[in-house]
Amino acid sequence: MSKYDVAFKLKVVQHFLSEGGGHKRLAKAYGIPEEKIRTWTSRYQLHGLNGLSPKRSSYSAQFKLDVLYRQKREQLSSRQVAAIYDIRNPNQVVVWRKAFDQGGFAALQNKNRRHSDVAEEQPSSGLLLGPSEAQAQSSALSLQEENERLRAEVAYLKKLHALILERKSAALRKQRSSVG
Repeated sequence: MSKYDVAFKLKVVQHFLSEGGGHKRLAKAYGIPEEKIRTWTSRYQLHGLNGLSPKRSSYSAQFKLDVLYRQKREQLSSRQVAAIYDIRNPNQVVVWRKAFDQGGFAALQNKNRRHSDVAEEQPSSGLLLGPSEAQAQSSALSLQEENERLRAEVAYLKKLHALILERKSAALRKQRSSVG
């Protein structure tokens, strides 16, 4: 049972969107945590009235991996990625991240769930993967991320080298013009 009903959430969100004034002021006026207003507002903007309705879901390991990959790829906060995927508790993303960092893809699998109650909220990039394919994808994901970091590093070093050459040639031109 939700502590706040949908009508109340909608009233707060519409108040914020129509009059502004900041999350802090509204939180004080309504006697609710500021974070709730931020969460409700982003869910409402992304998912409409459905974003404010109660939701009970369990998620597949592949869905969790997709969420974590997008969060990392786009440098999103847990609140942002939770709003995009309509995950009602942004802290759940933090829990998934810790589990994945400690135990890989296998740690994302919910051992106690029935297979029939899995909610696929966003289409994944392919079919659900088995453990060996998932570990291969996880490995490929980490290699791809490392490749992206290395490309960025190379681009940075090339730019740095070009700037150094530019400064040297500018100094030489200045020196030549002062001599001649």
